[in-house]
Amino acid sequence: MANSNVFFDRNGQRIDGTGYSVVVIDTGIDLDHPFFGPDHDGDGVADRIVYHYDFAATALTNPSDVTSNDDNNASDPNNHGSHVASIAASSNSTYPGIAPGANIIALKVFDNKSGASFHDIEQALQWVVDNSDTYNIASVNMSITNGGNYTVPWLIGNVIDDELAILTQNNITVVAAAGNEATVGVGYPAASINSLAVSAVNNNGTIAKFSQHHPDLTDAFAPGVSITAANRNGGTATLSGSSMAAPQVAGAVAIAQQLAEQELGRKLSLAEIRDLLSQGDDVVNQPDYTGKLLNVQKLGTAILDMAASQASSETTSNEEGGALQGSLVGDTMTMAEIGQITNLNHESQTILFEHNFENPLIFAQPLSYNGSDPSTIRITDIQGDRFSAQVQETTLINGQSHNGWHTTETFSFLVVEEGVWELSDGTIIEVGRINTNAITTEAWATVNFEYDFAETPVVLTQVQTDNDPTFVRTRQNNITNHGFEVALEEEEAYKSSGHGLETIAWLAISPGQGSWDGNDFMAGNTGDQVTHDWHTIDFGNIFDNAPKLLGNIATFDGPDPAGLRYQNLTNGNVQIMIEEDTSQDSETNHITENITFLAIEAAGTLSGTRVDPLTGASDSQLASVNSDVFTLGNSMESFYDNHGQEDYLEIADFDVNHDRIQLHGSIAHYYLGASPFATNDQGIFLKVAGGEDELIGIVKDNNNLNLTSDNFTFV
Repeated sequence: MANSNVFFDRNGQRIDGTGYSVVVIDTGIDLDHPFFGPDHDGDGVADRIVYHYDFAATALTNPSDVTSNDDNNASDPNNHGSHVASIAASSNSTYPGIAPGANIIALKVFDNKSGASFHDIEQALQWVVDNSDTYNIASVNMSITNGGNYTVPWLIGNVIDDELAILTQNNITVVAAAGNEATVGVGYPAASINSLAVSAVNNNGTIAKFSQHHPDLTDAFAPGVSITAANRNGGTATLSGSSMAAPQVAGAVAIAQQLAEQELGRKLSLAEIRDLLSQGDDVVNQPDYTGKLLNVQKLGTAILDMAASQASSETTSNEEGGALQGSLVGDTMTMAEIGQITNLNHESQTILFEHNFENPLIFAQPLSYNGSDPSTIRITDIQGDRFSAQVQETTLINGQSHNGWHTTETFSFLVVEEGVWELSDGTIIEVGRINTNAITTEAWATVNFEYDFAETPVVLTQVQTDNDPTFVRTRQNNITNHGFEVALEEEEAYKSSGHGLETIAWLAISPGQGSWDGNDFMAGNTGDQVTHDWHTIDFGNIFDNAPKLLGNIATFDGPDPAGLRYQNLTNGNVQIMIEEDTSQDSETNHITENITFLAIEAAGTLSGTRVDPLTGASDSQLASVNSDVFTLGNSMESFYDNHGQEDYLEIADFDVNHDRIQLHGSIAHYYLGASPFATNDQGIFLKVAGGEDELIGIVKDNNNLNLTSDNFTFV
């Protein structure tokens, strides 16, 4: 183990979780592995595994395969569950767990193809709720994720949220892995207010490059790189991932509860455990993070300090418990705000919100048509309570430079928290972001929805940053109920010159008429019929007053750079037209395009309910077991590529039937070769122009991988 503080020593008394149980909800467990104690009764199950069950109900291709049979055999076909359980509570002297005295309960929810349903996970959690007293359960480890990334706390919306809340009320701590998507944020259930989110660090205490993490949502960090622990068949495996970090905290919670009942006469609440974990060590280079590096000795010492002031600590505990219960009241929250600005020109203007948002994304097209010079709305400096905007004209007009001054224009803006939301009338909105430098003349970026829309949604997009200050808009194409394509588009004179990396926000909303907090709205599209001539959108009789209008060109039928403008907005209709820019020449004719639009008669804040896209779908699968995807790069950069440094990722126990390796860029940037350290290992090399190619990964005990196989993903 990378964490040397395996158990808490209280003046020679070892506090190691004895008398408590740690539940591992995962792929199962090696039932007779020696790391989990002897088998004195000869029943084929190590004595410290006090209960095990297989909740995975997925139908099997081979019905005789007992590895996923919804029965009382939680054998592990994957390695992941055995490895995780060992990290939490192995009693092996060479590879001890954090709580080597704790009992283990293995609840299998993944089938033999590493797929899981949240409904099976719910059954496992219901078992924990019903049996927590019988087995004196201290913690539940969930080294699983839905594959998402969230930057605000998840209050409700998933089928398992009720069980998580009940466990919190009963002082049973749920510990969840943050995920391995190499982004700022955490997955679910780590994002739940009723779980601890754990991110991974390297052995030197810096955040592991693959690990999801967040300055506020990560509750604790623990080592997660090259951790050696039990495998599925009596031996060991070395794995990396936030999956390996989480069980260290789950084991530490068992130690904490043992010590707390001994010294305080009661269990600790989730809020108290969060506070105690925050007294750990600073993560290297991230001292301002709320989550700290797990230190079992500091955790135990902090509990002893609590015992010195028993009366005041009990009062604090009650207050914290009450605050937590209060946070669960209600199922809606402020998640959007809409407004209108009537005096925007070429000078930057700051717009203040009524509500303070956690992770706001801004939509602010189209622009009115008071000034005829080709223009767009450029958004900058987005903060929780404000953003800035200005009218940006093309650099050239008819091939000539000009001053860029613009008369005042009107535009509507919609601010929405990132995520999937259900509005008051049941309409679904999904809001996200993508970082890209894709341009229309070379390549398009693909956005995949988390929510499975029944119909093709209305999609809005907006550039959120000004990393490259040159004129830019977004263009969309190929919208389906599963996703769409988006790209940056500069003015015509420079449309093939490329553009710097920008963040694009996107919004997808179910089409039709509806009511959002009592405010009528219409989300629709014009069909393929809008050109450079003015086109009228008829709202019918749904609005009493002129609505706020948002919209985008939704197709790419005409390749000339173009934006959307509007005029004569009333309660009954609005005129829109496609505005080609004239930076290269004076020609402005444009072929027919489809326009998506959202019109809403509202002002101020709006509410919604956060939605889990997997809820209600009995066959919904988790993205993967966390360790099955090894991330060596994302859409922005390659990881482990500091030339000349030994910063490669070692991938142990790679399963060619299930596992994947994610790389940045394209296949042309990489090659596979022999490892410089072992003949049985395969190296992954990043090509370095004009220099020595860089080793970025080693796959242990494998010589047969191919970059063109399904084992590799390029982003």
